[in-house]
Amino acid sequence: MIKDINIKNFRCFKNTKVSGFGRINLIGGKNNSGKTSLLEALLIYELPKPQSIVELKKVRKESADIAKAMPERAWQNFFYNQEDAPPNSIQISGESDSGESRVIDLEISNSLNPEMADVLEDSQDSKKFIELISKNHSVISVLQMKVNSGNVELAKSAVVASPSGVLALGFADKRSEECLIPSFLRISNEDIAKQYDKARFEEKEKEVIKILQILDSTIEKIETFSMVEPTLYLKRKDEKRLPISLFGDAINRAAAITLNLINNNNHILLIDEVENGIHYTSQKKFWETLFRLSVELDTQIFATTHSLEMIKAFAEVGKKDENQELGAYFELARNPRDGNIVAIRRSFDLLDYDIQHNHAIRGE
Repeated sequence: MIKDINIKNFRCFKNTKVSGFGRINLIGGKNNSGKTSLLEALLIYELPKPQSIVELKKVRKESADIAKAMPERAWQNFFYNQEDAPPNSIQISGESDSGESRVIDLEISNSLNPEMADVLEDSQDSKKFIELISKNHSVISVLQMKVNSGNVELAKSAVVASPSGVLALGFADKRSEECLIPSFLRISNEDIAKQYDKARFEEKEKEVIKILQILDSTIEKIETFSMVEPTLYLKRKDEKRLPISLFGDAINRAAAITLNLINNNNHILLIDEVENGIHYTSQKKFWETLFRLSVELDTQIFATTHSLEMIKAFAEVGKKDENQELGAYFELARNPRDGNIVAIRRSFDLLDYDIQHNHAIRGE
């Protein structure tokens, strides 16, 4: 599990260290205090692959047409201090609870470093890159990624932007999509049905109906059908089955969170604005389920929130004896002297104390 992370020149972070992560971590703070950016840095740290960069551009809804029209600006939004001349390097480093350390360096270049040649040994990447450079584009922008542990280089990869689009070189996989749940996520009927079938194959589908019943106690059955496309159906007591898309955002989101947790092989889950759609009366039971599954499935959870009710429910579940050592609450705020973002860690006991005494806990 990730214990500490240090973020330099990434998004809104000039130089910020966050220490003391546990198995389940809730992150709060004012708007634009870096909550979502912290999740993104954690994604790159845990999965330092080109696909993570591509996924973050998609999550941020950054236009692919802009990258084609102005390749030299394709990576600008990843770097600190965009208004002025941004630094040309990002560094995300950290340490696990076992003492293992890792450093990820991201740098922009207008050409592919010769050291990347061995990455192109994969024939599919080679063909794509040869096709790209054969078009004689005068402008390309390369975001090069290196991963080191101590003095040992573990991996290197790159993402190339050109008038033809964005090309990821090396380590092509979709795991970054599986562990980051954006605030606006509404998973497609087909994807959620496939994820449910995967959970059912592993005999873990009971967890899905348990968490949906927290939000709607009348749901009694979940089924998948593939008459036109794979679709997940829910059935309430004494009612006909209906596709999950008709049950509202809260049910869809809760199912997506649970299925990503159950099917996740990355042992990390990142949830932006975890409170979205979940009524405050259901939040305590929701957290109880996440705490239990994080232990049973050996998965580290990081979630952000704006909701005081969600923080209170988190504190109430976390202060139980069996959960005391599992995690903490982190408040992100800007240092009034230099504007740099700092992280304030609160144990469950301290968080509960601050709540009981009406202390500010969301950056107020």
